[in-house]
Amino acid sequence: MIPTELSGGGELGEIPHLRLPRPESLFAGRAERFTVLAAGHTLREYLEFLACLEGAQAAACATVRPLVNGGSLARERPLGAASHRRGPEWLEALAVILAELSAASALPEEGRTTLDLLHELPPPELEALADRVLENAVLGTDLAAGPIVAAALQVYFTSLAAQLRENAIAPARDGCPVCGSLPVVGLVLGDDRLRYLVCSLCATQWHHTRVQCTACHSGKGISYFTLERARAAREGGDAEGEPERSAPAVTAAASLTRVKAEACPSCKSYTKLFYAESDPRLEPFADDVATLSLDLLMAEDGWVRHGVNLFLVPGEERSPVQ
Repeated sequence: MIPTELSGGGELGEIPHLRLPRPESLFAGRAERFTVLAAGHTLREYLEFLACLEGAQAAACATVRPLVNGGSLARERPLGAASHRRGPEWLEALAVILAELSAASALPEEGRTTLDLLHELPPPELEALADRVLENAVLGTDLAAGPIVAAALQVYFTSLAAQLRENAIAPARDGCPVCGSLPVVGLVLGDDRLRYLVCSLCATQWHHTRVQCTACHSGKGISYFTLERARAAREGGDAEGEPERSAPAVTAAASLTRVKAEACPSCKSYTKLFYAESDPRLEPFADDVATLSLDLLMAEDGWVRHGVNLFLVPGEERSPVQ
């Protein structure tokens, strides 16, 4: 627990440094959010596919239950993705996901080709592909299969993370304290505006001081960029078109929007922040994909995203300091 001064009465309170995932509702809720965001979106077909994929994850989570060996876990990053010996349950989760997707009538033909490819791969090759997904090194013919393999890995690691005890896990300065993965986005929660980073793999949330770079930890010159202000700056701009190259920075005291990019001039990185009070239906992974235009804007101005979304093309997001 982290001591803090609460906004209400100025009394000293405790901030949980971790918020472990609840897989029994997480994937189904994410599927619903993808479906809602898909309506009228320029990425509608892909968002609808991801809604289907999340539904398949929910089915896998309900039937595949990997168990944590508590006696052998370290206090620091007990499920470290780089060193953890994956059990066969992740392959079982993949099998369920493939079966669910195969039964989906709306899946395009190219998607079925990818399913056939994954069905034919022997376990050693699937394990190697999983390693590449975790290393954000999926290229070439792996690109289409990457999100599906990532979905199975998320089911596996999220199910394991949910069995841990928060007070048995040491805080970590860089990466997820549970599995060591990069965050997907940050969430700003509640009246006290606490900022939690969300793990791109196991969905664990961990507290991180606000107005501080999540990559290099500098607090100097932090600025915030909004897509709405960038669009307004361009006369006659299409709301879903090519983003403006230069977005005006806004102060932390500015009125809330759904999403901002917190940018650090020290390492030229940024982290996407979502404000839960602006829309309580926010879901980190779904809303991240749906606001890809903000990432395009930031990339055009030379910023590098600190984080990764396993459902997006690898290489577009990474940490500039790792």
